[in-house]
Amino acid sequence: VVIPTLNEARNLPYVAERLSGVDEIVVVDGLSVDDTVQIAQELWPDAKIVNQTRRGKGNALACGFAAATGDIIVMLDADGSMDPQEIGWFVSPLQHDYDFVKGSRHVTGGGSEDLTRLRRAGNRALTRLANTVLHSNYSDLCYGYIAFRRECLQILELESEGFEIETELIVRASRAGLRIAEVPSN
Repeated sequence: VVIPTLNEARNLPYVAERLSGVDEIVVVDGLSVDDTVQIAQELWPDAKIVNQTRRGKGNALACGFAAATGDIIVMLDADGSMDPQEIGWFVSPLQHDYDFVKGSRHVTGGGSEDLTRLRRAGNRALTRLANTVLHSNYSDLCYGYIAFRRECLQILELESEGFEIETELIVRASRAGLRIAEVPSN
């Protein structure tokens, strides 16, 4: 599990109490000015703590992916907006012929407590556009709860530095012909 952080000391205990049964945790710190690193070390003594090399979520994830050694990589936000107890839903398809799994708040069993009308409308428009361009049928383009097989990193050739990394992952996975599953997420 790769967890990018920036001043998430308050939220990490919530994530930690819900995160279990994973082989490796990589916490990527974006130069937090709170106690994020210390709290992460207390919560997960065996975790790898990595400092990101530049700014942005894309760079943080790239640093985390480089440090991770597992065959399956799961991206998990540190703010508690993604439920670590759902990791099994993401890993299961990877154990059954899929290469890449993305979460969706818009399929049966998914949902969100913090999506505003504007964000929902923007996500819907971008998802429609992506589906048209990619000839796909995704329900939630702008959601970064994603898991994939390690070997996909070479194929994806990620470049994004910021939050657009989430969309870049899906677009590149789709264009590469990876077998992609979409699972419900709350």
